[in-house]
Amino acid sequence: MKNPMRLLASLLLLLSLGSAQAAGMATHASMADFGRDALEDGALKTILTAHRPALIAGAIYPDGGYGSGNVFPADRDMAERAHWGDFVIQFIQYLRETGCTGEVRTAILRRPPLGTIDLNLLSDRCGHLLAFAFGDAAHSLTDQTWDAQFEPEVRNRGETPNTPEWMGQQVPQLPAAILDPLKQLYGATPLNAIEYAMDMVNIAERRLVLNAPTLVFPPTADLVEVYKRNRPEQGVTALMIERGNAFARVAVQAESLAAPLEVTRMRAQLPWAAANYYTAPGGVVQSGYAVAGMYRQLWDLLTGDPAKPLPPAVIGSYPGHGALNVVMEPARESWTESRWLHAFFSTSMDPASLELPGTFCLFDEKGRRVKGVVEAGSWQREYANAVKLRLQEPLRPHERYTAVVTTKAKDYRGVALERPYSFSFVTAAP
Repeated sequence: MKNPMRLLASLLLLLSLGSAQAAGMATHASMADFGRDALEDGALKTILTAHRPALIAGAIYPDGGYGSGNVFPADRDMAERAHWGDFVIQFIQYLRETGCTGEVRTAILRRPPLGTIDLNLLSDRCGHLLAFAFGDAAHSLTDQTWDAQFEPEVRNRGETPNTPEWMGQQVPQLPAAILDPLKQLYGATPLNAIEYAMDMVNIAERRLVLNAPTLVFPPTADLVEVYKRNRPEQGVTALMIERGNAFARVAVQAESLAAPLEVTRMRAQLPWAAANYYTAPGGVVQSGYAVAGMYRQLWDLLTGDPAKPLPPAVIGSYPGHGALNVVMEPARESWTESRWLHAFFSTSMDPASLELPGTFCLFDEKGRRVKGVVEAGSWQREYANAVKLRLQEPLRPHERYTAVVTTKAKDYRGVALERPYSFSFVTAAP
């Protein structure tokens, strides 16, 4: 290799362009893997663990096409499509119709210990496809949980890297051959972005993408068929998928090379984010537990009886139940300054049901309903796993508030929550 520094600079540049307002590749992999580990022992956890390289590949897959899309614009549309619930639903349906559900059912033992699985009866193709689909679904969900909770909190704490005043705050750690071309072309913004910074800290501290086995992508022909079922007008081809996968592999390697050089700068530049990305609301732990809840829902969609579907469930909220010292203000013009209440669901929801009067409400200690506007979704209204409440009045300090999601909430199939869900939090003192 004649000039590895210039190659790494190019890869990092593509990577920074490929992520916007979302967790980075390594962070997505961590959240998907945390969800696997949080599952109870059983057939699903056994499959995901045995095919962990495919699970992690699925978790980073939706961003691969963003990188190749800088050269081939159609790849960006392909990547965006893989981020949303309708793609996930079609993926699971494809597995049912092409025999993987039958393989799984056959492999699950009907004798003690019940619920375990004989992996010898599950083909590598189905195992890879299943794990990859679940990883892709984890990416879709955690883009919503991370973006709705963690990144706004980072900005509200004054760590706002994508603004002009941060341009002079570089603490260079990369070699000049990498740093100088980036500063000349894009200023400091690409290498200050929250998603890039947290990947650097995550890789340095957790080493998931370094320690994980080689990424395993499923047969390209299967992915082409899933895209055809989802949005045939897009015309996604095998070549497009292969380009995205190739970029994903290289991007992970590039991040791994950069992390030891960049982690000190990122900790200095975004100290709160670097110290809290794992445990803060929307971070790896909370998002990972939400992923485990979604995995259970997908497992029922894959192996359950369609006539008796598992009802959707609330798998997370912001603020979290029991949260203290919560600062919650009425919505402002800039989303970076506003905090919205959120509830997150285990599957894609019917947006019209979420926006019905009485579906998502907030009450004060006296039972008075707080004024607010309910909107389905986090970034996208259709096939989203979230509902948000934008406050239209300030909350009183040091008071307990209770939010309720009622059984008016229904998923994309029209299946309602089995029971209402509530969560309470206490606002900060004056």
